[in-house]
Amino acid sequence: MLVQPLICALPIVGHWHWSFIPTAIVAAAIFLVREPLVVLCRQRWVWRDPHPEAQMAKRWLAILIPFILLNGGILLLRWQRRWLYAFAAGSVVLTAYALWMTIRNRQRSIWLQCVSSVGLTSTGLAGILSLNDGLAPWAWWLWLLSAAQAAAGILVVHALLEARIAAKTSKPETVEFFRAAVAAQALLLPLAVLAYPISPWLNIAMLLPAAVHAYELLTLRSPESLTTPLRTIGFRAMALSIAVSLLLIAGLR
Repeated sequence: MLVQPLICALPIVGHWHWSFIPTAIVAAAIFLVREPLVVLCRQRWVWRDPHPEAQMAKRWLAILIPFILLNGGILLLRWQRRWLYAFAAGSVVLTAYALWMTIRNRQRSIWLQCVSSVGLTSTGLAGILSLNDGLAPWAWWLWLLSAAQAAAGILVVHALLEARIAAKTSKPETVEFFRAAVAAQALLLPLAVLAYPISPWLNIAMLLPAAVHAYELLTLRSPESLTTPLRTIGFRAMALSIAVSLLLIAGLR
């Protein structure tokens, strides 16, 4: 979710600019900074006794925050300030929301999963801002379709985990993520229709994951699905995501 939209920006724009490197560094550092912040928040508000992880978290923050500030400052040479401020504000808000949900043990929330998908895939916009002088209209399509596919995939994986937990524990199965996954696949269909006038490739980019995920949801409780190794599921999801990225590149170039 973080890397693929960023990489997609390169072949779509078709040329290189040095500011793409600090953009990638900032995106990676903001992604990595969340984990040490979670540890420190838990140490402050959840854990009763000092944990050694807290000291490690402080050391990581001492490395990551200067990286973010330094490379963010470099981007002032390329980006318009309003875009840099917008991304900075969005990063702070999304990180704060994720921290709040995590320390309340709600990290599996459907809303958090969807919001995270929207936030992580915004790296495509950041990459385009570095490669171009501003955002072209197609940049928003890259973000929208990437976020929709990512959210739909995450919800399907969580639905599978729900089914596995129920099968192993003999407890009543929750269907929260299953219903959300079905709704997400249904959302991909109107997006496919809206994207078709721009390029048929974009249409396929939404129909392909909708079809694959629909099959996965239909076979969710089959013995074969419940015994498939999680590593295999992960590689399968990555392969589908790469295929969608290639279709987005074909449709937006």
